Amino acid sequence: MKNLHLFDLEKVDNIIAPKYFEPTTLYSPATTIFTDFKLNSPLKVKANTLAVDVLDLMMKSHVQMKIVVSDSDEFLGIVSTKELSEQRLISEVAKGTPRNEILVEELMLPRNCLSVFDYQELERSKVCDVIFALEQNRLNHCLVVDREHHQIRGVISSSDIARKLHLPLKLNYQNSFNRVFEEAYG
Repeated sequence: MKNLHLFDLEKVDNIIAPKYFEPTTLYSPATTIFTDFKLNSPLKVKANTLAVDVLDLMMKSHVQMKIVVSDSDEFLGIVSTKELSEQRLISEVAKGTPRNEILVEELMLPRNCLSVFDYQELERSKVCDVIFALEQNRLNHCLVVDREHHQIRGVISSSDIARKLHLPLKLNYQNSFNRVFEEAYG
């Protein structure tokens, strides 16, 4: 067994944080701005969860998007605060479903409606390429798929890009790639 030594804390000068390393710019590798599910567990919600409960949880935790799964953890789609908006909830109520009975699966974007980035292509791209592609497609979130291994590898979000580029953010403001694009190239 190796004998580990303990040292006095007073000899420590600073707390290290990611911001002390190389900053993210428009020309940084695109992989620096995506949430990699090999390193971070995806934020998931069951399809049969009440939409109002998920919206409340997302607002309290400042999360804009969650992956929707079945009871057996099968990927079904995504849901964001956009799909859970008051307007969408009212629309479902107008169809006859009581507000407190609307499920995530009724409002989510199903997997067959999603466009995704290929991880291998993302590895050869820059942050500005991602911003441009997402701005062109008017997406706030985009999944990253490792097509070779048939796995959802991660997600890219406008709020993460804005934070990593040190662009100003307002809480409870729907960040869009259009806004990030304007701030970055402004």
